[in-house]
Amino acid sequence: MYQFNLHVILGYLHLLPFAIGMTLLISVQTIVLSLAIGMVGAICRLSDNLLLRFLAGAYVEVFRNIPVLVLVYIVFFGMAQVGLRVSNYYSGLIALTLNGSAYMTEIFRGGLIAIPRGQYLAGESQGMTQLQLYRYVILPQVIRIIYSPIGNQFIAIVIGSSLAAVIGVEEVANWMFSVGNDTFRYMESFLVAGAVYVALAQTINVCRIIVGRTLMRAPGPR
Repeated sequence: MYQFNLHVILGYLHLLPFAIGMTLLISVQTIVLSLAIGMVGAICRLSDNLLLRFLAGAYVEVFRNIPVLVLVYIVFFGMAQVGLRVSNYYSGLIALTLNGSAYMTEIFRGGLIAIPRGQYLAGESQGMTQLQLYRYVILPQVIRIIYSPIGNQFIAIVIGSSLAAVIGVEEVANWMFSVGNDTFRYMESFLVAGAVYVALAQTINVCRIIVGRTLMRAPGPR
């Protein structure tokens, strides 16, 4: 009968901080790239240019509907077969970004179309440039609308980064498999890794709430 014993994997815990650091690194880089690409994609999806709308729409529909695991294999193994060799880390980063930016595009698009057309017309009637209009009128409102979905997507990216383990990226899931293979204590290593992901996700959630209450607080009377 299986006996649960965490003591066996204590000797591997010193490797966990590095794995957590790698998880955070690839997740933060994915988030930054996805935000940038997602904003551009949303603007393209709402463009008057039919070609831009088609390309942005195709990007979203393709990369939002391919599992991240399949994307990881396509980038790492598929690109190598056509002569483009990419390291395991950057393969994971590219795959996560392709998926994450597709979702970010739709989140930003949803925020942009929620702004009444009159807001754009009012800004233009005041002589604002497009940059001024988006900076001072549109984006502050969009941020309020998409704030919660963006936070959820951040968590999804951190959790999804675990799939980079299949190509040897030394993050938390990779640590989990390595410890399980060495000790045959898979349940214990799985539970520790699960606890780490829960802690990371809840940390993001708490930060989201704190930042949201600070930024979204309505100005008081003067």
